[in-house]
Amino acid sequence: MSWQAVARKDFQDAVRSRWLWVLTALFVVVFAAPALLIFGGGLGNAPRQGSGSSDAYLFLMKQGTSILVPLISIVVAYASITRERESGTLKLLLSLPHSRDDVVFGKVLGRSAVVGLSILVGVVVTAVALVVVGLQFKIVNYLVFVLLTLLLGLVFVGFATGVSAVASTSRRAMVVSTGVYMFMVVLWNAFANQVAELLKKGLDVGTAGQLKTVLFIKLLNPTAAYKTLLDTALLGSQFNARITTFSFFTRQPAANAIGKPLPVYYGDIFVAAYMLVWLFVPVAVGYLVFRDAEL
Repeated sequence: MSWQAVARKDFQDAVRSRWLWVLTALFVVVFAAPALLIFGGGLGNAPRQGSGSSDAYLFLMKQGTSILVPLISIVVAYASITRERESGTLKLLLSLPHSRDDVVFGKVLGRSAVVGLSILVGVVVTAVALVVVGLQFKIVNYLVFVLLTLLLGLVFVGFATGVSAVASTSRRAMVVSTGVYMFMVVLWNAFANQVAELLKKGLDVGTAGQLKTVLFIKLLNPTAAYKTLLDTALLGSQFNARITTFSFFTRQPAANAIGKPLPVYYGDIFVAAYMLVWLFVPVAVGYLVFRDAEL
């Protein structure tokens, strides 16, 4: 299939340019260094949750991973199409038996393979490090962490590739991709709180309704979705995982407002679906715009 050829070439280009090796080394350092330095080298105390097991490492890493993996994925993918458009190689690529959808989907798969393989090497090395430092290795929760991290990387590769398909230059693709990323990381929670405040003033929505709205908006953020899905595995409860998205002082009011059983639209399946929206919608929009664009 033609999109497979595009993906294969994209991956091979990453190998030849040493992108793959640089990313792999970076993920090995990002994942393995905390395991060795904090849990093996005595630099500080392990987190209380899951202390003495690999779960302590996962609690420690989830925040940093939710920030770094999306950023690295955007760096890898934001110019995947625009750079070829600017250099003129895109016209050559399309002169071969490749359609425009082959280019978009092939780029998503090729860049995802680069990010995914680098992550896999990093987590395998880290698994060995966790065993070496003497932590009890909880393989099921660790596998959940690996799968969710791979999904997070795929989501942001797809998002950045979709932006690259729409943008006319790499600079614009970078500005849009990093701008949305910064909004997710820095401003999303404030945005959720502001929406709840507007509901209170405009529609006289009560505290319970505001807290439910804040939680729903938070879960629409793929980085927050990643963390709360991992918390489900670590805490053993979807309800507790959702409550921990709130600050310490609002957790009890939030727990009372949301109530048990947990509404289905706050459940793991729906939260995973919210993450996938950030993959499929940008890729679909990017393809539709790219399909009719003049090169």
